[in-house]
Amino acid sequence: MAPATTGAGAGRLRVSTPHPDALYPPHRTGRMAGGLPQGPGLRSAGATAPESGRDGLDPLEQRVHASDDRRADRTADRRSFGPTGLGTSAARLFAPPCSPPDTPARLDVLWVRRRAAGSALAAHVAEVRGRLALGPVSPGPGGWVYDPEKTLATMRRDPAAWGERYAPWMRECAEMVEQGRLLLGEIRGVRGADVGVSASGRVGLVPLRIGADRVGALVGRALLGENGGRSTKSNLAPCGDPRWTAVRQKFGLQGVGEYPNFAAGCWGGGLMPDTYDDWRQDYVAMLIYGFYLEYNIDTAYGGAENRLKNEILALWDMPGLPPDLRARRAQVAADLAFFDRKRRDEADVHDRSTSGLAAWVYRDRDLWRDFKACDSGYFTYYLSFLPGTRGRDDMMLTGLVADWSDIGPDLRFQESGQSVLALTRGSVTMPDLLACYERTVWMFNTHWTEEGGIRAERHAACMAVLAVGPWLLGNHRHDVWRYYSLAADLCAAARQRDLYASGQLADCYTEDLTPTLPPGRPRVHVPRRDLPFSVEIDGTRHTGSVGLHTAICDAVADDVLPMDIVTYEFVVPWLLSEGRISPASFLGYMDSTYCHHFAQLMRTGHASDFERSFTEPVVALIMEQWWHGMYFAIAAGSLVEAQPGRVADDRAHA
Repeated sequence: MAPATTGAGAGRLRVSTPHPDALYPPHRTGRMAGGLPQGPGLRSAGATAPESGRDGLDPLEQRVHASDDRRADRTADRRSFGPTGLGTSAARLFAPPCSPPDTPARLDVLWVRRRAAGSALAAHVAEVRGRLALGPVSPGPGGWVYDPEKTLATMRRDPAAWGERYAPWMRECAEMVEQGRLLLGEIRGVRGADVGVSASGRVGLVPLRIGADRVGALVGRALLGENGGRSTKSNLAPCGDPRWTAVRQKFGLQGVGEYPNFAAGCWGGGLMPDTYDDWRQDYVAMLIYGFYLEYNIDTAYGGAENRLKNEILALWDMPGLPPDLRARRAQVAADLAFFDRKRRDEADVHDRSTSGLAAWVYRDRDLWRDFKACDSGYFTYYLSFLPGTRGRDDMMLTGLVADWSDIGPDLRFQESGQSVLALTRGSVTMPDLLACYERTVWMFNTHWTEEGGIRAERHAACMAVLAVGPWLLGNHRHDVWRYYSLAADLCAAARQRDLYASGQLADCYTEDLTPTLPPGRPRVHVPRRDLPFSVEIDGTRHTGSVGLHTAICDAVADDVLPMDIVTYEFVVPWLLSEGRISPASFLGYMDSTYCHHFAQLMRTGHASDFERSFTEPVVALIMEQWWHGMYFAIAAGSLVEAQPGRVADDRAHA
């Protein structure tokens, strides 16, 4: 096989004229379609379904723990759809459980990593552990009471209650939560009345619009029962790979920190915004537990949820917190008022079947944005964002960035917070998805200067949004590389769009969410140079170079960012998109090195204390994936999961 080589500045987009919207106009109704059917159905533009692939895929968590058990068809053509005989994502990785055989690690939050040893936070954690060991939870010395509804009411009535300097953020937090809960009420009404659109017309559940195109073919595979109708997205899964065990022991990651989903989310991406240089950064990371607690964990473990919830609340009730941390805690608590209502609403209907072919759509751009900001669950860092529209947009982006990897699974579970489908008005046609992908990247680009650096005033937002990337690629839950293997050739279609313009949400969409173009269309000029690579895949050595952001190249040259991380996250996916390797070889490589990559990324991050010399090249690498269309391929591939299921069946319900 010839070496895979690209010249200096490879990946730099040559913008075509006219703009692709003129060639492939996006869905521009500007209004919800009238005459919607009473139940979710299929609106097809003539897609033909290909033959179904082999059944029997395991979850990611099982596959990546399967060592050399390569179940994928190695004779697959390099341009084929990709392997289909796999299991859930985590099932492909090889490793014993974190704890004794068949015993998952205890969901324990009462610990601190080694860096925080001897700090005020460590003393607080020790006090809480001792106090809870004596019996049922009792009020702690901090005097704080967890009451999301009361917190929200106070925030709405007196936003300066946590300090005058924080009032703008508190006021807007309350507004976002109230707006989000308003839409939750309308969503509940649509589900309860079994109609397509709410009485106000602001929310609708509409049939998925599918095109006679490459993406439509992937939906067709789902309709024909891809993988026996089973999802390969995993649940909460441990990783007992010795390399990950060594990282945990070296840096003191325990309890929930043993699980990649928590570790990558709280103790990886949660540390990337680099807001503080002491124990306060750890406290902020612990506030992220709230999302897992209220929305994913506390109803999933029988009687254990009370213990876990008590531990987290006692952990948050730290005496002597500085005002800014109290304000952050209040915003997290207020957002949990949103999540509690959403979870209860979903629990009431979780036994309802879904078709996998219906999408939630919205009419009011700003109302939807605030809803998605709440649904993203990342108020931990909102105080570090700019106040006003830009900060609210960034809160929305922390969810949109993840939703591109979850379109298919979200259709299966009829997820009302699916933001990509909200922006396409329920369409998965190629033109509509490409228009949405392009505008998503434009919004990410607002965090970058024209010269390709991170804007100082948007640094925390940039980190919070793009830190979702490493989480998706290492949490042992999202099966992103399987999806990518099914549609890697579509990277080229995304690269044909203008992925270097820049604009806020209101620059990209009108008030009724019709796609538009940013005035003046400011641009990001990415500084790139060649980075050599050499990687062996299935016994064949591939060498060459790829043009990547100079921040990445410098970090590799300075031994700040291991080349293995770049190889895993960019080079090997790029080889597949270029047709240099087969989908089966690609997925076999990604599965077999998944745990090593996750452990190496976490080791490097903690060894550098997540300083900017490490985090800025990492987010540049994630942006290169977006600029090269890789997340568009992931999104398209995820549509093989658009199958019948049940409402919110990706989490347990009381």
